[in-house]
Amino acid sequence: MDKYVIQNVKPEYRKLLLANILNDPVHNENLEKTLTNVNFKNVVFSLANCWASVSTLLINKTWKNLLPNFIDSEVEEIQLASLINQLQNTNPVSNTEALQWAAEADDIWLEMKF
Repeated sequence: MDKYVIQNVKPEYRKLLLANILNDPVHNENLEKTLTNVNFKNVVFSLANCWASVSTLLINKTWKNLLPNFIDSEVEEIQLASLINQLQNTNPVSNTEALQWAAEADDIWLEMKF
């Protein structure tokens, strides 16, 4: 991650952490106990909130620094049916049939329990 993004996220995270400490009713009694009550979930959600506060302009500048020669171009939409037909030359498949097959596969995947 670019140092400017990190510099933007760190103070926001510190503010949220301090706000959590000050909102804890026990913070006056024992600061160490308050800090041990901060769990991984709190940290992740706080970082997500801080990340949301990073401006898109800063993120775009960061990517331009990482990929200076990258040309932003639109990707051609690949028709699923033509790809399937290229892979197998038997029984041509229409785009509608291919999309229906993909939707059914997604439904089956979502129904699976792990």
